Amino acid sequence: MASGLTPKGEALYHWDIYALLYAPQEVYFGHETQVNVNLIETVSLPDGSERVYLSPTKRRGVERRALLYAPVERNGQHLYLTDLLNCGIPNTCGRENCPVCRVYGALVTERRGNIERTTFIGRLTHGGGVSIPAWQPLEKQRAMHPSDLRRESGEEPQPFRRQYGAPGLLFPVYNHVLAASEREFRAVAYAFLASLPRLGAGNPKGLDLYEDETFGPYLVLDRYKAPLGRRVVLPPTLKDPGEALAEFRRRAEDAPEGEALFQRHRGRAALEALRRLAKAFVEEDLPALASAS
Repeated sequence: MASGLTPKGEALYHWDIYALLYAPQEVYFGHETQVNVNLIETVSLPDGSERVYLSPTKRRGVERRALLYAPVERNGQHLYLTDLLNCGIPNTCGRENCPVCRVYGALVTERRGNIERTTFIGRLTHGGGVSIPAWQPLEKQRAMHPSDLRRESGEEPQPFRRQYGAPGLLFPVYNHVLAASEREFRAVAYAFLASLPRLGAGNPKGLDLYEDETFGPYLVLDRYKAPLGRRVVLPPTLKDPGEALAEFRRRAEDAPEGEALFQRHRGRAALEALRRLAKAFVEEDLPALASAS
């Protein structure tokens, strides 16, 4: 097969996750170092303003790590999924039963044991991450320079400063899965939820779903054959958090009801759907992998 994957008997759907995350404390997303200052990753908009940037690539990496270190039990031994399947980053296993490789993609360039050279095209893409509102630099003193990988005896730690994003920043983020079964999407749901408290570099870290009494968690989950609903993607030029929340709600409501080709969950219903899928991944898929390995 051109995709590298054997067809299954389960129906395939496209899946979209739209979420508005917020920082409950200052956050740091590593970028580069300049003269004892760790710079946070930012992007510049046409109006000249800077925004803290939660890189989709880095978020993807955190999700994959959350999957690879999912705990698995086999014959009374407690393992990580990465050890059970001998799958990692960048050395993917390329097995068809691997929930990471099937969705995130795999590349095996030379034969390893019973694994032939193969390629799985990744079906999961990530987007968004431009913070709202504009970034105001926040720096804090830290005790040791991160470039001091090794210190000679008697040397004292060198102070340095680190830039942070302020508490309360909003981050619109989006995950899109192309033509996956519900069973395949379970791993995506688990990874998305498990990654939230682990986003960021160093400490403190972690983001959460923004929530209010009007909408509940600012989360939308789409499952569809045809893209009939409005994409809940916020313009990066929005400056006011209140405007961003209103725009998210407006776009989330722009979808057909009772349509066989398109199903949308919003707010609490979307969160419960993701939790149900993540639970099935832990209770059904991981034990099945352990039994088959």
